[in-house]
Amino acid sequence: MNSNWNAYKEALLAKMPFLAETLREGVSESDISSAEAETGITFPQQLKELYLANDGDTHKALCGMILGFHFLSLESLLYEWRSMKKLAEDADLNDSSRFSSTPEGCIKRRYADMKWLPVCSDDGGNFIGIDLDPDINGTVGQVINFGRDEHNKTVLAKDLNAFFDRLTRIVNSDDFFIGDYDGEDVVLLGTDDIEEGAYLTDYLTSEDSVQ
Repeated sequence: MNSNWNAYKEALLAKMPFLAETLREGVSESDISSAEAETGITFPQQLKELYLANDGDTHKALCGMILGFHFLSLESLLYEWRSMKKLAEDADLNDSSRFSSTPEGCIKRRYADMKWLPVCSDDGGNFIGIDLDPDINGTVGQVINFGRDEHNKTVLAKDLNAFFDRLTRIVNSDDFFIGDYDGEDVVLLGTDDIEEGAYLTDYLTSEDSVQ
């Protein structure tokens, strides 16, 4: 994992070096053990290695470390997980008819799941994270979108390694731009027009995105 995460960081920070100051130092093994005890979930090795390397970003920049999304600290991951646990128990909220999975049968069609661990967020209730409770055609550890506005769920990568590899390809592609928003540099995807640059999950789920 560290090589995949480090390659992504190197590519992004070469273009947006100010983001280096927003990265937090990694957590300890005991911090991860405490998080596992609270959630009742054994974290995948790739997720453990990610948090041992860096404990999210500080949110001090408008642009988050994950192509605009903020990389959640372990504490923030747990905070969001606690909320999700409550939402996962609401049968009406999780009516499967309201949701879709791409590919079909890979992600459980529901609003929230206790075994979805958020890794990054738009700070508006939407997340990208790890799915440890996939549907019949899915893979444990797949990376998915979920949250308030994410009713159409998509497998964004088979695991965290593949996810960061994909992000690295995006940073190095012609789809990656940097724009100015209220005096701060932000990531734009697909166009250099500040009004038209794609929202991260919209970009990742589009047919024209870098795979």
